[in-house]
Amino acid sequence: MMPSGDAGMTTTRTPTLRLDARARSGSRRTLASALALLACFAVACGDYGGGSSNGGAGASSFTGFARTGAGGEPIGPFAETVYPLLNAHCDECHAGNGPGTPAIASPDVSIAYDAVMGSQKINLLAPENSRLVRRLAGDFHYCWSGCIENAAQMLAAVQAFSDLVAVQGGEGENVEGGIASKTQSFAEGIEAEGQERYSGGLIALLEFKEGERGFAYDTSGVDPPTDLSVTGIEWMANYGIRFVDEDSRAISTLPGSRKLYEHIADPAKGTQQYSVEAWVTPANVSQSGPARIVSYSLNREVRNFTLGQVLYNYDFRNRTVAPEIDDNGTPSLATADADEDLQANLQHVVITYDQYRGRRIYVNGQNTEDPDMIEPARLWNWSPDYLLVVGNEADRSRPFEGTVRLLAIYEYALTDSQITQNFYAGVGKRLLLRFDLAPWAGEGAYIQFVVSELDNYSYLFCEPTVVVPEASGFRISNLRIVVNDQIPVSGQAFINIDTAIIQNQQELSKQCSVITKSLGADLDVFSIDFEYFAGFENPFPDDVYPEPPPPDFDETQTIPFEGIRDFARANASMAAVTGVSRTAVDATYQELRQQLPGNTDIMTFSSSQQVAISKLALEYCNALVEDPGLRTDFFGASVLFDQAPDVAFPDAASVDAVSEALTDKMLGVDVATQPGRAEAVPIVSGLIDDLLAVCDTEVCDAERTRTVVKGACASVLASAGLTLH
Repeated sequence: MMPSGDAGMTTTRTPTLRLDARARSGSRRTLASALALLACFAVACGDYGGGSSNGGAGASSFTGFARTGAGGEPIGPFAETVYPLLNAHCDECHAGNGPGTPAIASPDVSIAYDAVMGSQKINLLAPENSRLVRRLAGDFHYCWSGCIENAAQMLAAVQAFSDLVAVQGGEGENVEGGIASKTQSFAEGIEAEGQERYSGGLIALLEFKEGERGFAYDTSGVDPPTDLSVTGIEWMANYGIRFVDEDSRAISTLPGSRKLYEHIADPAKGTQQYSVEAWVTPANVSQSGPARIVSYSLNREVRNFTLGQVLYNYDFRNRTVAPEIDDNGTPSLATADADEDLQANLQHVVITYDQYRGRRIYVNGQNTEDPDMIEPARLWNWSPDYLLVVGNEADRSRPFEGTVRLLAIYEYALTDSQITQNFYAGVGKRLLLRFDLAPWAGEGAYIQFVVSELDNYSYLFCEPTVVVPEASGFRISNLRIVVNDQIPVSGQAFINIDTAIIQNQQELSKQCSVITKSLGADLDVFSIDFEYFAGFENPFPDDVYPEPPPPDFDETQTIPFEGIRDFARANASMAAVTGVSRTAVDATYQELRQQLPGNTDIMTFSSSQQVAISKLALEYCNALVEDPGLRTDFFGASVLFDQAPDVAFPDAASVDAVSEALTDKMLGVDVATQPGRAEAVPIVSGLIDDLLAVCDTEVCDAERTRTVVKGACASVLASAGLTLH
């Protein structure tokens, strides 16, 4: 299961899991859900599962209509179309009392409707862009049978909903009659000049503006150019490239890559310092390996430097002549687990190295202050024959999922102020959109925004600036961005503006607002809606939110009764119950150790730690199932691991035999605080049946038999039954 060479796991799309202590007290639904999610992760089961934490405002779709008050919402059509799917398949997490929000599967259909529409999970103007559809089709988010099939079911339901409410360009909160500017289309904007970037010492610059070409060109002006040949990527309209699968990469030629060595590491003329700057958007926070964002290397085992991703952490590897550093550039400098500096949104990341401070990592203009425990040393052992690769390794062994919007390499370590300057300069194509305000503030008055396409799903509105012929101190309050005469519910960052205009040209906010796309940049039109403007008034109705459910815990209890096994105890426990020697999985354990729980306080437990526990459990289960002696001792001789599933599992009893062994030996027998055999075995057996379902339509071999057992094994081994105490 684990490739040799690089101590780490390959990039995997995994669900973000929440460890639920109620699994110990006998909650059948919680146990079933947790085991199913863990098993899907373990077998990397494609259409069965996985998920992505990629989301947020930039990924949702705005609704075809907004909430209009009691009696105004078409709840009936929603209840007939979309709600049955949500209620049947999403209630485990999204019914209002589970870990997921919002409550889109609430037993109360009106609450579910409000949650779906209020969080913009449906786009009635373009149903295929609805977040409910894309979470299944693109993110493989907790599909109930097959993700493609389920996405088609959800799309049909949203389309039926749209047809029933007769959407004609939107039936939401129309701004006609309010205080709203004239419309502007994205195409009518003029390209804005960005803030000046610092470029001293620049030796390579990739801005990814080419679009639909096979190359990204180095525009630094330093010869030879470090052009990149791109394969398996998607070009972004707002500049950038998206890496979509394990074969995606952008790679330079040997002459273009050797330039980096000559400027940085050459013993005779190299500076012995450098900086790598990138604007990136990780697709999720479950990638590891590390997944290679930028790498100057030969393969996964040997490199000059690498910027990578390990879950919520940025990972910086750099080879030097220091005896503590190996040819792989390890040990790495990584951002702290608790800080979770890496997020699945657009981020400015800079790594620097010099002979005084060593390795440093900056995120969004700020030094992460993670200390480099290795003393700096010369770069004389760098190789001039390695290649610069973006989004992968040269041998395609460590793919990165996400986007890279800009890449710059410098022959000097940038200072804090220079990094901050480049962060504020921003990235991508930016347009000036001006909205006429003449009817309220006089001829020539307008409000201007700097607007860009943040990603394929959203726009970024920044620098709202009012220009008026006479600044008389009039009030301006509560701005909202309007798209196609509809007001998106989320992303309205300017709604709290309340100020007096005392300058002829006055910037209203330093914040930006993320507004979701509806029909796309070619068709969407915008206007700006105001609540108060120059003596005119158009009060917004107050939103009405349902009462939150009562807490399901004792508010007086400040210290949990349960604890979590720390990294050493979790490792020892897995070895004890499986019979696998800890040395057999030591490479994986050492790689994951920093992501495993560092103490026994369950209040500090995070989803990234659960992912690490799941990966460690999978490695133990892999070692168990692949060793004939160990698996016979654990499961008995009746399980035919070298046969195809139809032979290995001819009946329910053969499936139950595996489930009983896992339950008895990992959860214990007659343990008062653990689920018993009668409760756990049917759930684990049902899970095995689900994982074998693909064999109804595909030819499965003995490898599938072992893979399914590994998945079931890892689901139990990584559950709260073992990790909680």
